[in-house]
Amino acid sequence: MAGTMQQRWRRGALTAILVLIALLVCSPVTAEGTLRTFKRGDFLPDIDQVLLGTHKRFVFSPGRGKPGAVLFFSVRPEFRKKRSLALIAALDDLAAKLGNRAAVLGVFCDRKGASLVSAFVKKRAIQMPIVDDSDRSVYSAYGVFMMPLVVIIDPRGALYDVIPYTYNIRELVEGDLRVLLGDWTKKEFEERLAPKKAKRLSKEEKEFIRRLNYGRVMMNRKMYDKAVREFSVAVQLRPRAVEGYVELGFAQLALKRYAEAEVTFKKALAVDSESDDALAGHGLALYHLGRDEEALAELENAIIAPNPRLEVIITLADLHEKKGNITRAMRLNKLAVSRLLTLYEHRWQEKQK
Repeated sequence: MAGTMQQRWRRGALTAILVLIALLVCSPVTAEGTLRTFKRGDFLPDIDQVLLGTHKRFVFSPGRGKPGAVLFFSVRPEFRKKRSLALIAALDDLAAKLGNRAAVLGVFCDRKGASLVSAFVKKRAIQMPIVDDSDRSVYSAYGVFMMPLVVIIDPRGALYDVIPYTYNIRELVEGDLRVLLGDWTKKEFEERLAPKKAKRLSKEEKEFIRRLNYGRVMMNRKMYDKAVREFSVAVQLRPRAVEGYVELGFAQLALKRYAEAEVTFKKALAVDSESDDALAGHGLALYHLGRDEEALAELENAIIAPNPRLEVIITLADLHEKKGNITRAMRLNKLAVSRLLTLYEHRWQEKQK
C-alpha cells in the first residue's frame, strides 16, 4: 500500500513538472499581489450580477475615484463557510466605518448555500452588497485562485493587492484601503502590523522553543529520527501548543510512520481545530494510509490556507485526477507550478545577494 501511495505521489509531482514546462513556454505565472488573469496595475472589469436572493441587478465599476475591496467567497466545505461568514461580518463593519469613501462588496461563488448566506445576512443586518455569482462568471473573469479572497482596487480601478485568507485579513484589508485613501502612509501601516513586544519567556517556554528549533535543523538535514526525538520532548514540555504536534507529525510522515502521524495530527487538531498545518498533515497521513475519501475532505480544507503546502496541492490534484475531476486537477497542478516557480525565483534571488 505504501508503495502504491508513493507511486501516486510521484505521478502527481511529475504532472506538476510537465505543466510547469508548458506554462514556462506559453503563459504568465501568478505572483503575489496578482490574479490568474490580471497583474498589479491592470484595470479590472465591471461586476454585473444580481444581488444575492433577489432579481435586482447590481453593477460595480472599479475605481471612479474611490478604492474598493471585493470579497470572493463560498460556503463549502464547512471550514471555508466559517471563514467566509466571519469575513462578511468583519468587512461589513469596515464598510460602515469607512462610509462612502470606499466600495466594499461580496461575490458569492457557490452553486449551493445561497439561502444560508441570505439568512446570515438578514440575521446580522449586513449592509454590504453581495452579488450572486453562482455561475462563477465573475470568479473566472477575475481569475480568482482560492477562497475566501479579497481583491483590493485602487481609485483608478486598477488591481492594487490580492489578499488570501489569513488570521489578520481584516487588518490587511483596512490597511490597504487606508493607504489608498491617504489616511495612513505605508510606513504607518507597517508599524501597525508590527508584532507587539514579546513578553518574558519562562524557562519551560525557552526550552520548548530550543527543542523546536533544533528539531527543525534535524529535519533540514534529513535526520528524521533525531527530529522526532526533539519534537517529542517539545510536546511533553507544552502539550497545549499546536506547533509541537505539527512538527512531530511531519517528521513522522518523513519516516513513513503514517499511522503514528495520523494520531499526532489528531492531537494537534484537538488543540487547534483550525490549524492549517495540522489539517494539511492529517490529510497527507490519511492519503498515505489509502483512505482517499477522508484525505480529500481534509485536504480541501487545508488548501484554503493563505500559503498551502506544495505537497497538499500535488496530493489533492492526484486525488481529483483519480476521481475523474480533470479540470480541478489541472487547476491544482497549475497552482503547484506557480508555487514551484516562486520558490525557484526566491532561491535565485538569494544566490544573487
